[in-house]
Amino acid sequence: MLDHVTSARPFTPEIPPTLRVPALLLIALAVAVFGVGAAAYAGSTGNGALDLHTESLVAGATRPHEHLFRVLTAFGSPPTVVAGAFGLAAVCLALHRRRLAVVAVVGPGLTGVATTLLKPAIGRTTEFGGFAYPSGHTGGATAIAVAVALLLVSLVRPGRTTGTALIVTLALVAGGGIGVALVATDAHYPTDTVGGFCAAVALVLGTALALEWAAARRRARATG
Repeated sequence: MLDHVTSARPFTPEIPPTLRVPALLLIALAVAVFGVGAAAYAGSTGNGALDLHTESLVAGATRPHEHLFRVLTAFGSPPTVVAGAFGLAAVCLALHRRRLAVVAVVGPGLTGVATTLLKPAIGRTTEFGGFAYPSGHTGGATAIAVAVALLLVSLVRPGRTTGTALIVTLALVAGGGIGVALVATDAHYPTDTVGGFCAAVALVLGTALALEWAAARRRARATG
């Protein structure tokens, strides 16, 4: 009897269906931008023309407060991202968003693994010899922000435009903030931060959509 009741319970998407197409478009855009950057800077050393122009703008705006930006970079560090991921997962579980709890951990985790492995594969290096593209700190901060946005979307259930804007805004605020801090402190080239940002957007949204699809398939088989 209990099995029958459980299988008959309707499937409730944690990501509103209206946001699936925008999420797929964001993933496609992120993958395309990441690919262009990877192809442009693969095997190179130093900054390009776009980096030089962006660095001059960032330096002019941030130099008086460089010490604050050094502190800000810590928010993209692995310990901070791990703590944020598990803390967010706990919040998701408390709010009965189990799949988003998985996204909160797996999304940033995949982003960290991907940015770590892709650095030597792409082979862009700094003048000091370290691998640079994509930025793991930017990816980590962006991944947490996208996961937070997905939780808010799941709770508030906004329309397509508002929901998409919420995801994009939180991602840009977190990723952009860490990216500017990394550039201001000479830790990364600007295009490295764009690569990390795109990796996080694609992997977190991709994880969320994959889990929604898998859950819907399981429920369809159970009720079929």
